[in-house]
Amino acid sequence: MAKQDNPATKQALDKLEGQIEALLKKNQPELYAWHLRSVRSLARAQYAELSLEQPNYLRRALKEHEKEFVDYLTTISKGFEGDCADPDCYLKNGTRTLVLAFNSDLDGSVQWAMVDLPKNWDSKKAYPLFINLHGTGPDNPLAYPSFALSPRDKAPVPSGPEVIGLTPWGRGNRGWRGDSEHDFWEANELLHTFAKTDPDRWYLTGHSMGGDGSWAIVNHTPDLWAAAGMQSGSMGSCPLSLGLIKNMAYVPFHILIGEKDNLPGRIPDSKEAHKLLKELGDDVKLVILPGIGHYPLTDEGTGEQRTWMLSHVRKRPNKFSFTVGDSNHPGVWGIRLPFNRWESRILKAPWPVIECEIKGNSVELKITGSKEVLVNLGKGGLKIEGKATLTINGKKVFEGDSQDSEQRFSL
Repeated sequence: MAKQDNPATKQALDKLEGQIEALLKKNQPELYAWHLRSVRSLARAQYAELSLEQPNYLRRALKEHEKEFVDYLTTISKGFEGDCADPDCYLKNGTRTLVLAFNSDLDGSVQWAMVDLPKNWDSKKAYPLFINLHGTGPDNPLAYPSFALSPRDKAPVPSGPEVIGLTPWGRGNRGWRGDSEHDFWEANELLHTFAKTDPDRWYLTGHSMGGDGSWAIVNHTPDLWAAAGMQSGSMGSCPLSLGLIKNMAYVPFHILIGEKDNLPGRIPDSKEAHKLLKELGDDVKLVILPGIGHYPLTDEGTGEQRTWMLSHVRKRPNKFSFTVGDSNHPGVWGIRLPFNRWESRILKAPWPVIECEIKGNSVELKITGSKEVLVNLGKGGLKIEGKATLTINGKKVFEGDSQDSEQRFSL
């Protein structure tokens, strides 16, 4: 590696790498070894940035970045002097957070997410999935791992329902749109390479920027969530002018905000979102915490939101509409328009719309803005069992046994 003006950065990296190398020489569980390699990769990547010796980047002086790097690595090293070096804390006791890095299939860069497994985690059991999106905060990827892996005198006692927790990294403060949303979905896919979750019990929330991201993601993927919410959030990442709010008319949504939140538009947006979702007939709840500002919110408030969300189970509605505002999210409930996500297709208004009504085993679709549609009537889509009839734009196009596979229809 390149020589550093500040030898403390190399010393901090050498110490952490030595600890990780010693742990990797032992016969470690695969997931824990991935965690160790991930922490090492994140540290090396940040050291490589410092090696450029650029006087200023990300709007701050190099010396600030160097000090931050040393502080974060020192904290992580101290954690590995304690229970962070015990794989059981992550995989059996549910008291430590896994940091799992990956090379993004978008650009090959090192991205990561944090995973919390429940006590006595069973890899063969499907658990509820609770995803939390971070707000605007440190731009250094080592920040949140250092918080999670910091030393402590006593391990917490796991409580509450058994869930798998996923906290993706949003490439810093990228607003959970574009490349950071891509990493969100990739982190979710990677989680499912080693853990099982109940698809009818996925939950999503986030604070501030993370709340904005939750709102936007649910607008584009309403069929995935048993319930969702936002904390100190807004509709800024998916404004009403896009015309997508009807997409989430059936997603239970919990809005949490402090009475004294001073960020422009947050309280009015929260109240407006609550009003509009209620008018759509949604199961929606607004909680305004007295005397509380933008951050931090109260443990009681966030705990109540979590409990409220976890009380819901995903249900496919018998009548719904979906406006396709993004070619990366071309449909819901097994009905999708044949867009290629890698083509970076830009959709222009008027956007395609899918309208669906189900009566018994009879499915009626109205599709506008597309010449083709793909439909899965079976378990992985509309969940029709046995015989099914499909009518599209007033024309019966299928009658027979429902199959768990996509069928293509020209319009």
